[in-house]
Amino acid sequence: MIGRAAFAATAFAAALSPMASHAETVRVTLPEAVERALSEGTADKLAALRVDEARTGAALASAALRPRVDVSVSDVNQSLNLKTFGLTFPGFPSVVPPFNVFDAHVAASMNVIDIAARRRSAAARQRIRVGEAERERSDSDVAAAVASLFLTIRRADSLVDETEANVKLFERLRAEAAHQQEAGVGTRLDTTRADVQLSRQRQALVAARNQRDAARLALLHAIGADMGDDLVLVGAPSSPPPAIPDPEEAIADARRLRPELRSADEELTAAEMLVSAAKGERLPKLSAQFQGGYNGNYLGDLSWTRIVGGSLAFSVYDGGERAARLAEARRREEELRIERRELDRQIEEEVRRDILAYRSAASRSELAEESARLAGDELTFATDRFVNGVSSDVEVDNAQTSVAAARDARIAALADQEQAWIDLARATGRIREVIEKENP
Repeated sequence: MIGRAAFAATAFAAALSPMASHAETVRVTLPEAVERALSEGTADKLAALRVDEARTGAALASAALRPRVDVSVSDVNQSLNLKTFGLTFPGFPSVVPPFNVFDAHVAASMNVIDIAARRRSAAARQRIRVGEAERERSDSDVAAAVASLFLTIRRADSLVDETEANVKLFERLRAEAAHQQEAGVGTRLDTTRADVQLSRQRQALVAARNQRDAARLALLHAIGADMGDDLVLVGAPSSPPPAIPDPEEAIADARRLRPELRSADEELTAAEMLVSAAKGERLPKLSAQFQGGYNGNYLGDLSWTRIVGGSLAFSVYDGGERAARLAEARRREEELRIERRELDRQIEEEVRRDILAYRSAASRSELAEESARLAGDELTFATDRFVNGVSSDVEVDNAQTSVAAARDARIAALADQEQAWIDLARATGRIREVIEKENP
């Protein structure tokens, strides 16, 4: 059985070795990760397709205002039954014998004046600007999501480093407890307690590494890299500014920079154009037509013929269809106005809430730094007292627990402050600006 297990393990490792050999090391800064996510990510590609769709719609709407030219050529041999036209002549057959007809003509037409069509075309072109604003919004969301993943990995890396430091610390303390027991100063209970503390830290280290690896997979997915690649973050994070932004200035920036508001404004403009187009349907339409060509029985006896004309058309009664379309367009316009006002209030609330969150995170970060320093001093004093036989290992265990908790709290507080700054940058529309300031 042992031989089979060893053979299976060897075969499995050999099968995986080609996969491992193809793994590459991906080194990215935060700005590079965002750019890769925007170029390779699904969200940006879908947003680009929606812009292209809007351009296609604008081209279709504009086609109604452009000239239309058709060319036709026909050569037929036919016979006619005069009775179908109500024609009968005594002594003449009712069916005309077969004869040739050749016809080649070109026909052109154009809507010279069509106010409704022009306004619909303008509204369709406005949809392009709506799509571009939506793509900008998608880019902002992707940038914020990638930045959050980047911060999550940094936090996980810091937690792994801190936990590894805790493991080394508890290994030294466990060795000291074993030394005290051998010297007859300590007890087996002291060594057991040290073993328990060390085991807990090793378990925490496994959990921290798993959290880091999961976050790396998420970022590899976001930037379109191979999931088997080794991800390395490059560059030190830029420190969030200690000053809290003024709420009114931040709200003004958000109203000026947030792509959601721009998209809502462009959408509302398009709706207003559609209302105007619906009103224009009651106006007359003027069109011009031309048709000219050669026709005859044979190619040798062709003659030129033409038709030139114009038409003026307007609707007298359409059963209420035009009024219904106008009412629908006005209802959509009012819906967008309400949504625009609500969006403005939501963004103001978001900015104010994120400012409060950032202020709280900055305060907790300062307190966590102070707590970590004090916990370190406590552990130093407790260790000295234990080594000198002044106190028991319980005091050292409590100090160890305080140090581990203080380090975790410091990492969490710093990460929360960075995340709060990213959230505030997104809320004010400055997420790309903040990301570009990351130190290479």
